Amino acid sequence: MEKGNFYFLKKVKHTSSLIFPATLPVRDRWQQAEKMDPKKNISNQIELHSVQGIRDCFENGLSPNALIDGRPLFDLLISMYTRSPRFKECVRVFIEYGFDFENKVLLAVLADNPIDLEKLIADNPKILDEQITLNCAYTPLKSVSLLHVCSEFNHLKCAQTLVKHGLNVNSAAGTDRYGFGGQTPIFHTVNQNNNTSSEMMDYLLSKNADLGYTVKGMIWGETFPWETFIPSVNPISYSMMGLLPQMHRDEKTIFDTISKLMRNQYGIDYLPPNIPNKYLHR
Repeated sequence: MEKGNFYFLKKVKHTSSLIFPATLPVRDRWQQAEKMDPKKNISNQIELHSVQGIRDCFENGLSPNALIDGRPLFDLLISMYTRSPRFKECVRVFIEYGFDFENKVLLAVLADNPIDLEKLIADNPKILDEQITLNCAYTPLKSVSLLHVCSEFNHLKCAQTLVKHGLNVNSAAGTDRYGFGGQTPIFHTVNQNNNTSSEMMDYLLSKNADLGYTVKGMIWGETFPWETFIPSVNPISYSMMGLLPQMHRDEKTIFDTISKLMRNQYGIDYLPPNIPNKYLHR
């Protein structure tokens, strides 16, 4: 090797591979090295809901039970703002690599595994009454039912199982010391990131979810930089909150949702013509 020239090495399974030479700029070399470290890379893979990326981190020695900055790795996945159909697959990769999670019924719901959920309900029907608290980037998940969790992550199969066994589609979440909260599962579907809970919304509507139910208020994105207090809302008006700039929702999608909810609740078939709003886009 020439004087002053060096290579970064990475252990890949049973062989050592030369990854990149010193001709690569120093900054790029360190960025590449960081990508090789699964503990540094895992946050990016979770943010992307990259099933393969998470799998690679576990293959390279990271435990699904690891702590990152003192926080359980799985908590990062749950509280991440990303919403996609891949979330359940990410959960399943954690399970595949030996994730140790005490609450098996919640884990079945997070993985959208109706087979395991059926078995757990058969063993103990009281789990349908279980209240769950999770850190959530959007609509709060504090003292909520399993159906709220299904609604947040669009896990339709488990939702159908829960409702089949008698879980109320209008079950209310817990409230804080101000009386804020108390939302029903459909609140989690009406202004979801990228409209990813639309299937759950349609399902809950088909099961007569109450669109007139009003809560005193909710703290959306609590503890996150985008935390926002939203006073006195029902599912229809809460959908409208998707137009707030901090929510980053699509204007047309929000009004399509509102039109569907208005039609369901009042029999009014109306889609506002000024969408997108000409004044705001001129």
